Amino acid sequence: MLEMLMEEHLVSVVGIVDIDPGAPGLALARQYDIPVFHNAEEAMHACAPCVAFNMTHNEMLESVASEILGAGGVIGGMEAKLIWRIISNMKEAKAELHFQASHDALTGLYNRRHMMEQLHQGVSQALRYCHSYAVVMLDLDHFKRVNDEFGHAAGDVVLSAMASILRESVRDADIAGRWGGEEFLVLLPHTDLDGARRAAEQWLKRLAMTALSVGDDRYLHVSFSAGVATIEPADIKDAGNDAVKSMVEHLLHIADKRLYRAKEQGRNRVIAGDG
Repeated sequence: MLEMLMEEHLVSVVGIVDIDPGAPGLALARQYDIPVFHNAEEAMHACAPCVAFNMTHNEMLESVASEILGAGGVIGGMEAKLIWRIISNMKEAKAELHFQASHDALTGLYNRRHMMEQLHQGVSQALRYCHSYAVVMLDLDHFKRVNDEFGHAAGDVVLSAMASILRESVRDADIAGRWGGEEFLVLLPHTDLDGARRAAEQWLKRLAMTALSVGDDRYLHVSFSAGVATIEPADIKDAGNDAVKSMVEHLLHIADKRLYRAKEQGRNRVIAGDG
């Protein structure tokens, strides 16, 4: 409730009261420098004129609040329940909209727009603190053939399986997303070229060993091709004023270039160098 009210421009929260000194609401209020109280009457006298929101549904408290704040000075009972329900629904809807705006609907991974935001942030931190940063761009092999021979539902199974492997395999600090179509992108902070290559090869091994059911007792084994690119501390020392943008473009270009070399060399492999 307090979080929602703090986001509402038409409302100013002038105080919060709870008899429990350790109540989460009081801790949050202190973060925003909102006065906290442990006695309701004291709080209302200190904050008047105001409107009190009675979350306890205590009728005696409402009676006291009415005497101090006057008619219409307290919201409680059914009104409080309805407002609480409305605010809760709004919070859930807001969270759902945020999820939809940043995630791919099919795989549940982050979408391209969110990945670009995270990539810029990650590169910025790598440049600031001078640490390695890697990206892995991967593309499922023969994906069009899967759709043509087994149907788009089978294609969705393959995409979802790849997403599950990434979710289960990447570190907490890594960020995996669907880049578009059958392409995925994984961001790996504090990771050098060899470390990113070994990680991608583990994902490839897991995918190749997974039998994917596409209905009617039919199973598929699929693979991917991947390109790896990194920022190394030696590169960071020579970074210019427009370094973040240029480094992001460089990483994506090199990863994409190596991905297509992997395709040209027979697919089902990870390319992490120019040799």
